Amino acid sequence: MRRYISVPASPAGQEGTRLALLVVALALLLLPAWQDVTAATLGEAVDTALALAEQGQRVDAQRAVGDAVRKKARGLLAENPALRVKLLSDELTGDQGAYEVEAMVDLPLLLPGQRSARFALADATGAAAEALRARLRWEMAGMVRELTWEAALAAGRLRQAEAALAAAEVLEATVAKRESAGELARLDLLLARQDTLARQSELAAARADHAEAMAAYRALTSLAELPVPLTETAAVTPEAVAAGSPADTPNAGGGKGLPAPIAQSHPLLASLEQGVARARAERGRVSADRRGSPLLSLGVKHARADRNSPEDDALQLELSLPFGLGSTSAPALAEAEQGVTDQLAELQQARREVARNIAAAGAAVSGAQQQLTAARERVDVTERALDLARRAFDLGEGDLTALLRAQERAREARLDLALRQLAQGRAISRLNQALGVLPE
Repeated sequence: MRRYISVPASPAGQEGTRLALLVVALALLLLPAWQDVTAATLGEAVDTALALAEQGQRVDAQRAVGDAVRKKARGLLAENPALRVKLLSDELTGDQGAYEVEAMVDLPLLLPGQRSARFALADATGAAAEALRARLRWEMAGMVRELTWEAALAAGRLRQAEAALAAAEVLEATVAKRESAGELARLDLLLARQDTLARQSELAAARADHAEAMAAYRALTSLAELPVPLTETAAVTPEAVAAGSPADTPNAGGGKGLPAPIAQSHPLLASLEQGVARARAERGRVSADRRGSPLLSLGVKHARADRNSPEDDALQLELSLPFGLGSTSAPALAEAEQGVTDQLAELQQARREVARNIAAAGAAVSGAQQQLTAARERVDVTERALDLARRAFDLGEGDLTALLRAQERAREARLDLALRQLAQGRAISRLNQALGVLPE
């Protein structure tokens, strides 16, 4: 957003005033950037809210885990090296001057199979981090969508309340004029005044609701305006959702739950799929480590037999091969297997939940369309009834009570139509959210 500051031309003797105006213009241009930030799209609002929540740190932390595993896989050692020092002496026994000193460095070696398993774990962890990024954005999109439509509905009620108050004030002014001319009774003016006061109370409540909804939206996104455009295009039609029978359609992961395209693209399901892949990679690492790592020891030896013997120096090389008993690795393997099972169970539960949400959202869109059609017909009928009541009142053939009743019904019908239109937009937004569609 740009600010345009207009500085009027000053006479030659008013240079000080002109300079002051220029200073004010510069100060306005240097106001904090967040005061000018507005969301041009829903996607920008989601990105702003995501940055404000600092959820990217979770992705960075998981990616760092994968990088650390990859770095370890590139090395030669399975664990940290160790230094062993051994001293033998007969000082406390025969004291013949015999001694022996050994210094060894133990190097746990990483086998090729263990290295491959760690590379696979690093790849799976990195892929899980990227899937987590999309999942976090989808989750934030759901919150932003809900708060956006809550604020939009509150704004719709506010506009209708303002229009109702304006119509009530016009009617009150007309009644007051005719009451002064003796055409209407004082009671009619009081009835009109009561209607105006009722509309004022409704307007105050609508303003409070709108302010509360906008405050919640600003707290989440730090933005002062709702996204533009507000409405979304449905990724699929409600008829396609109903025809697809998502709850009974086999998916790519096996079992029943979702059509394959949705199962592969939905951010939540994709993240859980990567979680399963990471758990399987962890199981593979544990399985590769069950035999243990060979231990290579390198060192030197310095010794003498007695005080009269020469000192001997030698290099030492040792290789230790573990047996890898199944009983020792069984607990770790069982725990890794449980991790895979838990991830698969969570994935299957999420598939069923997503399928139910898609079916419910599709039905809500169809219902919202039917309700919108009925609301349009209601507005047409009530507007015609209001027109007849107004003509009868102007001609003196109808009383004020009938006019107020017709006006109230027309107001309710217009409010219902406006809210139904917004409700249809919210239903489409919820369908896209259920389908896993990320806003752009």
